[in-house]
Amino acid sequence: MKNLFLFFYNLIEDYYHFRRIKVFLSKNIFLQEPVIFDIGSHKGKMAKIMSDLYQDALIYCFEPNKSMNSSLKKIGNNIKVYNYAVGQKNEEKKIFISKIDLTNTLSNVNKKSTYLKIKNLILSKTKEKASYKKIRVVSLNNFCKSKKIKQIDFLKIDVEGYEHKVLLGAKNIIKNVSFIMLEEQK
Repeated sequence: MKNLFLFFYNLIEDYYHFRRIKVFLSKNIFLQEPVIFDIGSHKGKMAKIMSDLYQDALIYCFEPNKSMNSSLKKIGNNIKVYNYAVGQKNEEKKIFISKIDLTNTLSNVNKKSTYLKIKNLILSKTKEKASYKKIRVVSLNNFCKSKKIKQIDFLKIDVEGYEHKVLLGAKNIIKNVSFIMLEEQK
């Protein structure tokens, strides 16, 4: 059931959701030598779109799941991969490792969530157990300061409900961000 769910999820994501994003960006957002941040990169689908659209881009990918690093690095020479999460401050935290890796989160898991109930129903037959793992978290302000980054042309944040904390850690740099793409969890 898990494989079937992931097949249809990826099919919809790749051929509907990401195509719409790519078309929108290509028609509306024109960037020269952009600095792009992909926070919550997962397997790098968004980073790949940005690399295809903006060949001269420098793309910073943040993904705390080390198993994703090799697919991120394969996207291109313009990709810099950081194996940690982004949040409100520099710290070490426990991340919830879900049965489906695209739903790992630093947020508190809302067990009453309809989305979670549907996901658990679909995945209930899998033998995998969810767990927690310690990871490094950095704030966007501290990261940009340490790398001497003064401008972010495009900031994508998809961190499974932790978006607010990422933004709190970006209070200083946020005024120098041209475009933000944000996923909202309900």
